[in-house]
Amino acid sequence: MPNIGTSNLVHFKNKTTMIIIADSNIFMSALVTPTGLVASILAERKKIQYFVPDFLIKEVKEHIPDLIKRLKKEKTEKELLADFKKILEGITIIDEKDIKKTNIDKAKAIVADVDYDDYPFIALHLEIKHKIWTLDERLKNGLSEKGYGHFFVSKEDMLSKLYKKKQ
Repeated sequence: MPNIGTSNLVHFKNKTTMIIIADSNIFMSALVTPTGLVASILAERKKIQYFVPDFLIKEVKEHIPDLIKRLKKEKTEKELLADFKKILEGITIIDEKDIKKTNIDKAKAIVADVDYDDYPFIALHLEIKHKIWTLDERLKNGLSEKGYGHFFVSKEDMLSKLYKKKQ
């Protein structure tokens, strides 16, 4: 497990980089709309370092048939998988076995009544203490109601880190 600290910022050769845990729906959005805002933010690797649990790969692959339907069969499964592989380049993938069992158990308890399938992202957050970027409003709202809203970063927060305001 890489030692990446508990701050959302890490310094690489005098450059400050934000570390973010990206949810599966971020990758699926980028696959469906490769020129969209979410895809553009996900493509940013100079100012943002992305971490994902290995579960993300399985989850996105399971949804490839749904994505093909959303794209009205404009892309084949092979093409989408190739696009997904390209998007994953430069992403740090954390194997669930590298996350402490106590964090996995706590994550399962936290999401049990919201969306159990999202526990790997919550467990990774508990492990490395970096915020989660998700488009899953049900997850964000459900966990916010339980006092865990601080686990998440918004698209607007992501944008503010990428673009400096003109003075």
